[in-house]
Amino acid sequence: MLRITLLSGEEVASLPLTELSDVKALKHRLHQQHGLPPRFRQRLLHDGHTLDDAVKLDTAMDLQVLIVAFSEFSEDQQQELYVAASDGNVAKVDTLLQLPMDPDAADDDDGITPLMLASENGHVDVAHLLLEAGALPDSRDNRGETALMDAAHNGHAPVVRLLLEAGAQSDARDVAGKTALMMTADPDVRRLLEAPATT
Repeated sequence: MLRITLLSGEEVASLPLTELSDVKALKHRLHQQHGLPPRFRQRLLHDGHTLDDAVKLDTAMDLQVLIVAFSEFSEDQQQELYVAASDGNVAKVDTLLQLPMDPDAADDDDGITPLMLASENGHVDVAHLLLEAGALPDSRDNRGETALMDAAHNGHAPVVRLLLEAGAQSDARDVAGKTALMMTADPDVRRLLEAPATT
């Protein structure tokens, strides 16, 4: 059995070992079923040592969970996150989110978020990671555009599907009054965007 408490001693959960494979799976479970923040903001401690996400959970133990706030980050780190999201570098995005960096850190000049960059370039794995970290699917840039609009405009159906599953609003309009459906010529994307309206 795994017993998880806050640093104050308050019990968060007691879970059978058979239901969890590693620390990452435990963090997901604590987020989804016990209301803790996403895994990037959780630190699990055993005997005062932080456990890496890849650590296997095969022994009964008492763990403490520490909830960490988003860290202050430099312009260089913010730029690293933008470039990694734009390039589809999952490992780099994961590393930066572990600081933890705010997944919705928007560019000061144009309001573009890492999720918008990943969506625009069709990087579904990075988009999934950012959403897992708590990125808001309907954040808007200075033109009123969303990640869904960026993915639709560029014909990235897998990203469009992911964003819709994450609750992105398909009827949101940019400052010119355009929706994601109006921005795409891709037939697969059109089907995905029309589906919510017909169900």
